Amino acid sequence: MKDLKNFLKGAAILLISAGCSGIDNPPEEPVQPQPVTKPDIESIKDGTGISFRWTDEGYGLELISGEKSYIPYEDAPVKLEVFSRTSSSSSFYNAKYSEIKKDGEDHICIAEVTTSGNSVFDVEDRYRVGKEEIRLNRTITVRNESASEFGFNSYFMIESTEDGYVRDYEYLIPSVLYRNGDNLNASFIGAGMADDWILAREDRMGLPFAMMRNSSSGNYASIADLNREYKTIDEDFGTQHLCNKDFHFGSLGFFCRTGRPVLTYCHPGSEGEHTYSDGGSSSSKRWARRSHPVSTSTEHGYELMISLSTGKDFADALEKSWKAVFDEFDPEVSEIRNEDVLDAGLETLSRYWMEDNGAPGFPFSVHLPQGDVHEISYDMGFVGMQIPCAYYLYRTGLETGNDDYIEKGEAILDFWAENSAAANGMPRVWWDISPWNLFRNYNDLRTMQGGMEGMILAWMTAERHRPGTKGQWLQYCTNAADWMISIQHDDGSWDMAYDNNGNSVNNGKLLTSNLIRFMTYMYSASGDSKYKEAALKAGEFCYGQIHAPYRYVGSVIDNPYVMDRESGQKAIEAFLGLYDLTKSEKWLDAAVQAAYYTVTYMYAWDIRQPEGNNRMAWDESRNTTGITIISTGHSGADAGFSYNSYEYFRLYLLTGDEHLLKIARLLEKNTKQTMDLDGKLGYAHRGLQTEALRVVTHWGDNVNLWLPWLTAAALDPLYKMRDDFGIWEIDEALNQQ
Repeated sequence: MKDLKNFLKGAAILLISAGCSGIDNPPEEPVQPQPVTKPDIESIKDGTGISFRWTDEGYGLELISGEKSYIPYEDAPVKLEVFSRTSSSSSFYNAKYSEIKKDGEDHICIAEVTTSGNSVFDVEDRYRVGKEEIRLNRTITVRNESASEFGFNSYFMIESTEDGYVRDYEYLIPSVLYRNGDNLNASFIGAGMADDWILAREDRMGLPFAMMRNSSSGNYASIADLNREYKTIDEDFGTQHLCNKDFHFGSLGFFCRTGRPVLTYCHPGSEGEHTYSDGGSSSSKRWARRSHPVSTSTEHGYELMISLSTGKDFADALEKSWKAVFDEFDPEVSEIRNEDVLDAGLETLSRYWMEDNGAPGFPFSVHLPQGDVHEISYDMGFVGMQIPCAYYLYRTGLETGNDDYIEKGEAILDFWAENSAAANGMPRVWWDISPWNLFRNYNDLRTMQGGMEGMILAWMTAERHRPGTKGQWLQYCTNAADWMISIQHDDGSWDMAYDNNGNSVNNGKLLTSNLIRFMTYMYSASGDSKYKEAALKAGEFCYGQIHAPYRYVGSVIDNPYVMDRESGQKAIEAFLGLYDLTKSEKWLDAAVQAAYYTVTYMYAWDIRQPEGNNRMAWDESRNTTGITIISTGHSGADAGFSYNSYEYFRLYLLTGDEHLLKIARLLEKNTKQTMDLDGKLGYAHRGLQTEALRVVTHWGDNVNLWLPWLTAAALDPLYKMRDDFGIWEIDEALNQQ
């Protein structure tokens, strides 16, 4: 029995032991690691700020302004595009921040991206909150480079948390895209907002930023690249994928594939789905990709300014966002004497005055740098500016006693007054000299405007110095103005162009703005109210068809019906002239809106030429500020904004807006940098200038011709300043106020 008891006792111990080892009971669950949690981080200053919230993937980002906010696309503050050597495609990689630490006013955010090819990128983003903006300073270092990957780009992309799709927003890329992509040809970047990607290189922009505004709420966001060290290479041209460590420029625009717009910055500046990087435009979709090499020696970094605010309308948002970026770059005004500009321009006109087959005038174009005549043809306004240039010579001759200037100017003015008018009074605008000796059978309002304004100003000058001697000049202007009134439509508009019999040959009406200032001059010269009434009637048409819909279109007559700078210039002149007639704030407001639209085409930052570039006469003492893009659809630029320093100064005096004064001074001085006043460009005469140029791929491609309009643009505002203030210089006029 004792042995049996011992056996049973042992069996019981074994059974207890087996039960403890889990034979009869399920094992306990292994202890799971607790998820990492980190505290949310927030920094708000005057209603603007940033918020970082922790998730399992890391810290996300929210940009805050009052009650509105923006978040990164796909909830990824860091987005890299990496290109493989073995595939024609690329791969996108997203990352949140694994760590955030404070350094004074900065939040330093750390992220890491590892690609499928085992390249490793270390990302450091520094954020700083300002009053209405957030600054991001990004540095990316390649810690490990993969032999299978050759290039990369980084992106910063944000979208609004408000409801809304692509057509619920308005857009701005300066000199590239305005409002909704209307009045852009199908080949233009951003046309109709129809592409998935709308990215433009920032060196195509007067200032490097893009903005989108919710048209219902008025809330807008902009991203600006605060690039003060722009750099590219001489080979930067064409649509091939270029990868180079020396690229330091970005592209800006929008990603629209999801139906909701995403404000986008890309570095370096790849451009697509349309591009002008091959020197033209095409309706076919194509990219010009620019990347940094996947290399541990690559330096990849940039500073962005993200502005968040509200605009009562698109014009208001454009003005506010442009001012914010302009203030950051704060371009310097060049030191140029206006009397040197005046003397050089008049010397050039006198030197090139000619008589061909009995007709006096200036050549249509002159070769640069040698200065020999290229083409002979007389165009009264627009690019030929025969009559205004004659007026400058004639006026200066009378004021200084220079008989040579008087005779040369008077001869040209007499030629046009005696020969240009058709039987009905219409001014025929373009005289083709030998062997044709005829007026071209096409007369547009833009060319009429330049010529007829010059003629009536010449008559006013003659009346001051030699009263009653030039009645034929006034009669020529009166006949032209009366014809214009006779064919003005009931809605106040004029058709764009007419044949030599006065029949309409182009019924586009958006050049109506071009004749308004001439009508105000005629009212001033004659006192006849019919000219004032015609100007106001045309003004109402322009207010409804140009100002209200933000449609500055048509005045670049060799590239009509697209958004352009010169249509803005003509709107400024027209609306300011109407303000002078009426003192109505309506016209002043319209002039200011046009002024801020137009200045977005002006380079207010310096785009340095690449090493080895020799396509254009240039030197290190010059910079690109003051040069302006001519139109959407390309990147051709010129000094044509020189015309309007006087108007911007007037607008400053009427509004007190200091930005308008700074613009006026830039237009007065910096636009003359393409003149050879200092002799460093090697032109035959110091008043010569290149007709057009390009400061983006290929840098310095230019027309290599002088046309008379260049001298008109330089001189015209100086005479207007002299008439109103008695002096040549804006700074001197300021001292009189």
